[in-house]
Amino acid sequence: MIFPQIGNEKTAYTVKNFIKEKRIPHAILIVGDNGAQKQGLADFLAQAIVCGKSDAPCNVCDNCRTAKTKNHPDITSIGPEDNKKSIAVDQVRELRKEAFIKPHKAEKRVFIIDKADTMNAASQNALLKVLEEPPESVMFVLVAENKAAFLDTIISRCVVLNVTAVDENKQNTKAFLAAEEFLKYLMDNDQYNMLITTNAFSKKRVDSDNFIKALKTVVSDRIKADPKSHFAKPLLAFYNEIFEYEQQLLTNINLNLFYSNLVCSAIQIIWRNK
Repeated sequence: MIFPQIGNEKTAYTVKNFIKEKRIPHAILIVGDNGAQKQGLADFLAQAIVCGKSDAPCNVCDNCRTAKTKNHPDITSIGPEDNKKSIAVDQVRELRKEAFIKPHKAEKRVFIIDKADTMNAASQNALLKVLEEPPESVMFVLVAENKAAFLDTIISRCVVLNVTAVDENKQNTKAFLAAEEFLKYLMDNDQYNMLITTNAFSKKRVDSDNFIKALKTVVSDRIKADPKSHFAKPLLAFYNEIFEYEQQLLTNINLNLFYSNLVCSAIQIIWRNK
């Protein structure tokens, strides 16, 4: 589960620092027009919280695996009930009761409130009671489009993360999502999953071209988002190397060999220059 960073590099950087420093706020409000990106971030945060590791989400522990299948007992999601336009006050009161039950499996419980901006004043005030004095083992993630719909008292108790709408071509192109996965695995020194990620693009040269162009953009965005990172210099060296691979695609190189070389080169550049 990887939060899509394209167009939201600042938010992604903030979230990763929260996780790395183990200081994820107890209440987060995710605001933006794009439902898929907001939900992706909410799921990413929930998985990271129940994982609890410094490199969370690790994607291999039992908590992560259960979170991915949407079956984790400590991740609860609510939204407007069937045929209703808003979240009822009774739903919030029930959530508030649940919040005082100890985690079943992980160290923390996570409550995701989707379409949180549909709560009326009564519902928000009911939620406010638990946001003011939350149990130590509970975290809340509110997902909404309209920040103005919230009471000031709710906003003041949340860390607000903005998720902006991105270019549809980027958002819907599997090449960009794969490039982000490739970069994550690269920074984890995970050669196996790097190769698995590129496998879908090794059948057609046009797909490979799309992937390499996406990878170039994703690496560039990562450098710009955190230019002082200890990864910045190695990533810049790798970015410059990507141009060489663009040229190789103009030849008759075998695509399986192409990706094997790309993965080896990327690992060497990042981990020898780090």
